[in-house]
Amino acid sequence: MSAIIASDVQRLEQDSIVVMFELDTSQYGAELMRFAPAPVDGQPVRFGGNTFLPLPVKADGFEWSGKGTLPRPTLTVTAMDLAFLSLVLSADDLVGAPIRRLRTYRKHLDDGSDPDPTALFPVDYYVIERKTSQNRKHIQFELSVQMDQEGRKIPARQVLRDTCTHRYRWWDGAQYQYQGVTCPYSGAGQWGVDGNPSPPGGDRCGKRLSDCRLRFGKNGELPFYGFPGVARFR
Repeated sequence: MSAIIASDVQRLEQDSIVVMFELDTSQYGAELMRFAPAPVDGQPVRFGGNTFLPLPVKADGFEWSGKGTLPRPTLTVTAMDLAFLSLVLSADDLVGAPIRRLRTYRKHLDDGSDPDPTALFPVDYYVIERKTSQNRKHIQFELSVQMDQEGRKIPARQVLRDTCTHRYRWWDGAQYQYQGVTCPYSGAGQWGVDGNPSPPGGDRCGKRLSDCRLRFGKNGELPFYGFPGVARFR
């Protein structure tokens, strides 16, 4: 906790606390995502020169009990944001991605009465342990503190023999989008998940080695992000 926050918490009148999150998706080829559960005064949260975009999220279970049990918070995020949903579906449910929870008083935001990027409550460091549920409206993740990684499998990336884990381009209704995409394919050819030619806007990779050959050629250099050489045990 910064000295400024330590002084603020002693005041009789308390300013509102603003919560922000930073999700590091660089291990999946994407960028650092900054978001906040709600806007402030109708605008995205700005703190320390960074913008935290509003993303409907519910966070629970961050309290420490002091009884030796480490917290396992849950983070429930809207599934209506198509870019975030695409990232989750194509990046192993974001398992292992580091996430930080930041908290400060409203007055210390960039547009506050006393802006100060160093004024922070103790930062909470977590990683996404697993996706616990998903429906048409929400996706829920369980988090674990970074020291609580007992049972973690090595390597952290899941070994899949027949499935590519690249994030493929997606159609937004007017054109293909490549933000957060890791597969290098940007050609004109389009095929459905079944491997058959698709109409414009219907390109969906089936994540198989055969789908990679369709797009990059039978004898081309394939960026397949799976493990086809792994033996299948019977």
